[in-house]
Amino acid sequence: MMYNKKMKNNAWQKELFYGLIFLILGLITGAITSYWEWGFVVWFIIYIIWKWVELYYFYSWYRKGADENNVPLNSGIWEEISCLVIQNKKINRKIEKKNISLLKQFNTTAQALPYATILLNKRFEIYWVNNASQRILGVIKGKDEHSKIDNIIRDPEFIIMLKDNVDSQEIKMTHPIDQDRKIQIRLIKLTNKQFLLVARDISEQELLRKSRKAFVANASHELRTPLTVITGYLEMLHGSDEISNKWMTAIEQALQQSNRMENIIDDMLKLSSIEHEHFLEDNDEIIDMPNVINRLFNDVKNSSSAKYHQFHANIDSTLKISGNEKDIISICLNLLNNAVIHTKSETEVSLRWYKQNTNAILCICDNGDGIEQKHINHLTERFYRVDNSRDKNKSSTGLGLAIVKQICDNHGAKLSIESNNDTGTCFKVEFSANRIVAL
Repeated sequence: MMYNKKMKNNAWQKELFYGLIFLILGLITGAITSYWEWGFVVWFIIYIIWKWVELYYFYSWYRKGADENNVPLNSGIWEEISCLVIQNKKINRKIEKKNISLLKQFNTTAQALPYATILLNKRFEIYWVNNASQRILGVIKGKDEHSKIDNIIRDPEFIIMLKDNVDSQEIKMTHPIDQDRKIQIRLIKLTNKQFLLVARDISEQELLRKSRKAFVANASHELRTPLTVITGYLEMLHGSDEISNKWMTAIEQALQQSNRMENIIDDMLKLSSIEHEHFLEDNDEIIDMPNVINRLFNDVKNSSSAKYHQFHANIDSTLKISGNEKDIISICLNLLNNAVIHTKSETEVSLRWYKQNTNAILCICDNGDGIEQKHINHLTERFYRVDNSRDKNKSSTGLGLAIVKQICDNHGAKLSIESNNDTGTCFKVEFSANRIVAL
């Protein structure tokens, strides 16, 4: 029995036809008995009883599961409703079959994931868990289902993350069972009643990072020792009156490169340090940004390398943020110094510190020659330099913007760069609303 629009029209036509028949029967009965009112009433009651009987059989059929092979005998509107029920059951079976197939695919995919994947309800009770969760988090499929996740993972940072109840959070913590291992956990809010917890073992990555950090520190130390001796002798030769002018130029260039090498070593150590301390312990100190920016702005403005540049500043005196003050100072100094050493004399350098919508923005621009678009995406790479000529950027190490980018990542800030040949270059650092300190 299939339902369509034509059957819908026929159902109402049949119902009107039945009503017309009972009306005619009432007229005939009234004409025969001369009791017109009673004739109509009797046949109206018979019609109502008929429809109630159909309703009873339809209700019983529906309560028993609406078997397609045992549809009750009915007519008119109840026939239409029966057809609708059967059609909806067929559609639901198709949807259920498709959902079962999708669920099997999801289970197969989720079980194959190398990461622990756990579905939590609004009370953070485990609703579903994959096999990798036992290896990574110690959560056992079947045994720990319907248990609260904070009864299994008792790390204080993890408990705080659950209480914060925001859209997406990420922490790094020690493994709940093996203290020598590190895991990274991400909590994603799917709906108001469901959360997805994803965890991965980062023990090997942590060991590699520590190894890289130790290598950079040791290499820098080994380079700094002979470099100090070389720089000392070069300074002694540069100040000597016995050296002829023919050799003095070469000594000056060697001394400049020696000093630049020292700056590179310092920047390498700085970058290594902030790169391997992504989860900062002291990144919530309140920073008086107006005071910090004013001080740094004046220091750069009054430096010898910037005496021919023109400076403008527009600073919101009430806008403060939380973060690591040393790192934020490094961002400001790097961007200001870049605007000076990579532009010509008489270039205008402008600084803005302001609030836009809910975010705090630091914007440092210049009206110099600009940077070709092919270089923009590479500027934050280590040792990438747009201009490698000998007469410019002698103090640049090629690590400044890499340091800025890493600090921005550590603070959840966004670094964007815009440049063209007509208006110069703008570096914009955008801090999210959770960094702004309410007054």
